[in-house]
Amino acid sequence: MIGADARVDPVPHNARGLSEGRGLTHAMHDHAETAFPRASGAPRRPRVRFAVLVAAITGWWTLYGLMLARQLVDMRSADGEVYGWTGALTYAVGSTWAWVPMTVAAYLVVSRFPLGGAHLGRNLAINAGLVAGFIVAKAAYAWLSNPIFDWYPTRPPLLDVLGTSVSNNLILGLMVVAMVHGLVYFEHVEDREHRVTALEKSLALARLEAVRAQLNPHFLFNALNSVAELMQTDVDQADRMLVAICDMLRDGLRADTLQERPLRDELTHVRNYLMIEQIRLGQRVDARVRVDDACLDIPVPTLSLQPLVENAIVHAIARSRAPGWVEVAAWQEGQTLHLSVQNSRAVEGPRTDGNGLGQRAVEERLRLLYGERGQLHRDDSDPAVYRVALQVPLPDPRPLPAASAARDAAC
Repeated sequence: MIGADARVDPVPHNARGLSEGRGLTHAMHDHAETAFPRASGAPRRPRVRFAVLVAAITGWWTLYGLMLARQLVDMRSADGEVYGWTGALTYAVGSTWAWVPMTVAAYLVVSRFPLGGAHLGRNLAINAGLVAGFIVAKAAYAWLSNPIFDWYPTRPPLLDVLGTSVSNNLILGLMVVAMVHGLVYFEHVEDREHRVTALEKSLALARLEAVRAQLNPHFLFNALNSVAELMQTDVDQADRMLVAICDMLRDGLRADTLQERPLRDELTHVRNYLMIEQIRLGQRVDARVRVDDACLDIPVPTLSLQPLVENAIVHAIARSRAPGWVEVAAWQEGQTLHLSVQNSRAVEGPRTDGNGLGQRAVEERLRLLYGERGQLHRDDSDPAVYRVALQVPLPDPRPLPAASAARDAAC
């Protein structure tokens, strides 16, 4: 188990592998985009969705106004009156179009204050106030626009119009709010389905990258060749190397598809990777893992740390002939778990911190899992140190996902 201030032991200098090769994630980056293309059914952008919504609301109330105009013409004709379509449309559409901005406002309010959740009383009061606002707004609209639409032969006092508005618009206002609640609910369901789909594809891509990289002949050749060399000098170290390779392959090929797993499992994967890289690079890499024991059972996104550690090894330490270091840290502050991967930068040759693909993939996973509460920050202000920090919100009080089953003793 990796505990507080745990340290990945350095390996003997003579146990370096033959060649440095490519990192785990980078080894199969060439196929990542074609393996899992962007989902075509992704939700519309907020502005586009809102524009479509306003158009749909306008169309709905226009259709309702046309139906009302038809009823007015039929009713007046039944009474022997001649009531033309022009007057009927002016009256009906003038009345129904007043509901367009109010329905849009209802959507904005209900999206922010839906019924249910931890603030039911507050949200219920806000929704009741929304209906009351409809009644007052319709009364004011009828009173102010009476010279245009002739709702009344002579404009009555505003309080009388307000009383009429209560009887005419209370039920309709309640129906509008109820329909908007249904619309918002189905939008949330749709967004959640898209988010789950995106998460499944993201996790599948991460696993595919890990498996492909681990099965990369170059990587396996280097790792197994290092094992062969160690068999001549340090059998125990060779055995540790084989166990680390088996564990990494098994972890990538696991059948479960959990989006999250306990931090201790994620650190085990990182530790195995660091062990292999230390055997390959020898004393050129100093690896440190500093984690509070209280954080080990907190769930984190699966395969979220190893790409960042790999980025540090491949683009900084392996590029330099001078020794370098990489440090993984985890600690809790309030309701947030902080994860940090920092490393020394190459002191000679072109300095690079990688192409950012692994970081962007991790950042996207955080966004899909936790929304704005999941954050990834890069800090390259120090010319000698590069740092990536993750913020993972602690889960709500609920049973944590079961830890992964005990691994078999052999491959």
